Amino acid sequence: MKKYINSIACNLLFVAAIAILIASCKKSEDVPTEPARIFKPGDLSVSAGATSAKLKWVQPLLSTGKAFKYTVDFAKDSLFSTVAYTATSDTLGYTVTEENIAVRTKYFARVRANATGDQPASKYIVSSSFTLTGTQLYTALRDNEIQENGVTLRFTPTVGLSSIVLTPATGTAVTVALSTADAAAGLKAITGLTGGIKYSAELFSGKTSKGLLTFTTLAPTTYTVKLSPGDDLAGTIASAANGAVIGLNPGTYDLSAASTFITQKTITLKSISGDPKTTLVKLKEIDIEGTGAGITLSGIEFDGAAGSALYFINYIGSQANNASAATFTNVTVDNCIVHNFTTAFMRGNRGTNVKDHKIGAITVNNSIVYDAGANASSAYYAFHLDNMQFTSLAITKSTFYNFGPGLFLASKTLNADVVPSITVSYSTFNGFGGNSKYALLDAAANPVNMTISNSILANTPKSGTVPAAALRATAAGITLSISNTNYFNLNSTGTTALTFATATLTNTLTTTLPWTATTTDFTLPAGSALRTAGTGNTALGDPRWAY
Repeated sequence: MKKYINSIACNLLFVAAIAILIASCKKSEDVPTEPARIFKPGDLSVSAGATSAKLKWVQPLLSTGKAFKYTVDFAKDSLFSTVAYTATSDTLGYTVTEENIAVRTKYFARVRANATGDQPASKYIVSSSFTLTGTQLYTALRDNEIQENGVTLRFTPTVGLSSIVLTPATGTAVTVALSTADAAAGLKAITGLTGGIKYSAELFSGKTSKGLLTFTTLAPTTYTVKLSPGDDLAGTIASAANGAVIGLNPGTYDLSAASTFITQKTITLKSISGDPKTTLVKLKEIDIEGTGAGITLSGIEFDGAAGSALYFINYIGSQANNASAATFTNVTVDNCIVHNFTTAFMRGNRGTNVKDHKIGAITVNNSIVYDAGANASSAYYAFHLDNMQFTSLAITKSTFYNFGPGLFLASKTLNADVVPSITVSYSTFNGFGGNSKYALLDAAANPVNMTISNSILANTPKSGTVPAAALRATAAGITLSISNTNYFNLNSTGTTALTFATATLTNTLTTTLPWTATTTDFTLPAGSALRTAGTGNTALGDPRWAY
């Protein structure tokens, strides 16, 4: 028995010794004795904004009643191989600004307690990465102000703006000085750039960055021929081969005496300046004729008044028989100004039978169309595509005003090879509708998908009346949606508001703007919520009117 009692006693003593040892070890870990660890700051956090970042840290262990100064370093890498800026602080925080470190650049911060008379410097605590986002005085780029060899940059007028540094993706940066007048005007037109190159443009006030954006200049155009006013434009178009690119130097050209036929070929007619306000074509009508016919129009103003024009673009099978079958290629109207066409912007219903006429894509981008269609009497929609099969019709970043009795017509049931899609985005429509036509779309039982987004629709009818619904589309399985779009004063007659039939409305607004049916300047009022109501806080409507 004595033997067993001794054994138990020994075991108990052993367990007690182990417990004491463990307790001793735990205490040693919890309370470090190394000075550089005891006085190391804790929990370093960074809150970064546009032009400054605020650092905060926790007072070191066992430092109660002691006064410390801290060293704060900033570097572009977490190893601090090169310190970009150093500061000191006698509080538990520090604010670094764009005067000390570069904006739009990733940094790390580290902090240590400095040595005192009886205490060595602590170890560093390192922050996570942070970036000063920088001031942004630039406003959005306008598509028509990006050219092959130049760009117009717009910014908030600000005293003290001094330069823009343009840095190409490859090559040497160039500094463009800003005059006092430039800074006050809030814009700078820059020339001498290279086509097809991505540039960054940083705006400076002295050495302080005030904005950054990137853009890519238009790809260089290889012209088949370049013409000047007085040259034979009609003859050049008639003799041009398929794929020809005809360049127009600034000036006025006259095609108002007769229709211009684009016969079984696809060509490009483009201003060399890229600015439609410098290059005017007086027009009778453009006829897209026969299989293989199509056209791209770029950077030109087209005026139909001199030719008493009915249609801007008219699709025909042939001159001998407008109704003969034809499969067209694509039609693009880009960065153009089109006006004074009394019947319709585009007519595509000439085929004898459904699907006799077919086309791929119809695109209108960054263009202004007005005075196209007599609202009181015209039987033609702006896009009168009844009886013609199309794959897609897209209107982007464009403005239509004082145009036809309705926007889109595609009401013949085609049993098309593919369900056509109509897409409208970032566009402005004002002063339209009449003659008992559907204001937006008449597809009847013909399957057509339509999406309208980030746009503004205003002031119907221009004259007469329109049906109570803005659209008619009864086919099964189609998509009709209107999103992030503002509409106001859309009425069938008097003050009876239009409805949108089966279209799905998402994030739509009904904010009234100071526009009437005769308005021609659609600049959004300063402070308008519509300037940020679009997808990603973008402005609604054609971007050219955003500011």
